[in-house]
Amino acid sequence: MQKGDVLEVLIESTGMDGEGVAKCDGMVIFIPFTLVGEIVKCEITFVKKSFAKAKVIKLLKGAEERVQPLCPHFRKCGGCDMQHIAYEKQLQIKAQNIENCFAKYAGIKPIVNPVIPSKDIYYYRNKAQFPLFENNGKVCLGFYKENTHEFVKIEKCYLLSEWCDKFCTAFLKVANELKLSCYNEKTHKGLLRHLVLRKLNEKVSITIVVNSNKFNYTDKFIKELSKIGIKFSFYVSYNTKQTNLIMYNANVLYGDNDIQTEILGVKTFVNPMSFMQINDYVRDLIYLKTKELVATSKSKIVVDSYSGVGVLTNIIADIADKVYGIEIVPEAIANANQLAKINGNENKIINICGDSAVELPKLAEQLNNTDFITILDPPRKGCDTKVLEGLLKAQPSKIIYISCNPATLARDISILKDTYNISLIQPYDLFPQTSHVESLVCLERK
Repeated sequence: MQKGDVLEVLIESTGMDGEGVAKCDGMVIFIPFTLVGEIVKCEITFVKKSFAKAKVIKLLKGAEERVQPLCPHFRKCGGCDMQHIAYEKQLQIKAQNIENCFAKYAGIKPIVNPVIPSKDIYYYRNKAQFPLFENNGKVCLGFYKENTHEFVKIEKCYLLSEWCDKFCTAFLKVANELKLSCYNEKTHKGLLRHLVLRKLNEKVSITIVVNSNKFNYTDKFIKELSKIGIKFSFYVSYNTKQTNLIMYNANVLYGDNDIQTEILGVKTFVNPMSFMQINDYVRDLIYLKTKELVATSKSKIVVDSYSGVGVLTNIIADIADKVYGIEIVPEAIANANQLAKINGNENKIINICGDSAVELPKLAEQLNNTDFITILDPPRKGCDTKVLEGLLKAQPSKIIYISCNPATLARDISILKDTYNISLIQPYDLFPQTSHVESLVCLERK
């Protein structure tokens, strides 16, 4: 088998990224945008010793679960990869993906609960990051094609609501009236790099990322954006580095530096640099389940090992005796201390600035072998091995692990499985129309 070969194949299973999987002459072939039971004519695009990748040329036999995608940009931009699949089937595929990851990376076959669906399967995102580029002399926004830096112009994203369309239209109008230039990755010239939007309750933060140390057009943007009739704060992020990282900073030029919002009754302040889950409804379900697992535990001492700015620590503070937040970023700890104070939890929450791998065993010693619960909510890459080693040394009675990556989740639990039993694997559809899935796993000490 070699690149350029054209084959007719039957899709036999689903891969970990939601793609269809076929077999031919002992070779596994991964084919995006296909479903089990379909027969397709495909062209081989990539070949390795044991597997290949292909693209569909023609769908010869479709599956019952195949539906017409809502978005005209589907398969062109690198966003959604499941719009061609009926929603119930999407949920089944995601649960199967988690099972497959546990079998492959942890060597176990645990019970995985059905995926809890999102209330909205479109228009659910509260945040968007658009790269900016020039097309026929005009400023445009869009996304990148998957695994490339090739732009796809977007007129409308169906994961974002009408508020986003209005701000994008106003931004593009001013940018083109001023004839502003866009950043070119090859020459490193041009002003506009990204447009970042986030909606919090009834207020929007809009951030323009520029390849400069100054920005002289604030008044004209604010004048046009104000016509929309939605309260907003306007920021500029100065990023002159040759990097893929979107923002290093966010300087407020209009409105509030930190936008106040509430999450499950907890007052919090958010700015463009703050991390927040992009689906409010599902985020709240996950936090409520975490709180329930703490409330039904014998121990009421909780350690949040990736505590960030402290939203979750404050949510569970009213049913815990003491909550410790461990976070390595000093600015986040400062925000967490402020959050504890404004929510009246400064006597219940202790925030520790440091690495969980170091601070967790130290804290366990200070607690004098008292039972405690640990919450893990690491980034997509999962937990550092030293954090897991620290956990095994500290031996909390319960671990609540929140993960957005089934592969790294299963990998980490493979290290913990000899000491802990899995009592719950509950997936949530935080990202409808995509292959991503959020999981909450509860582990109890044997």
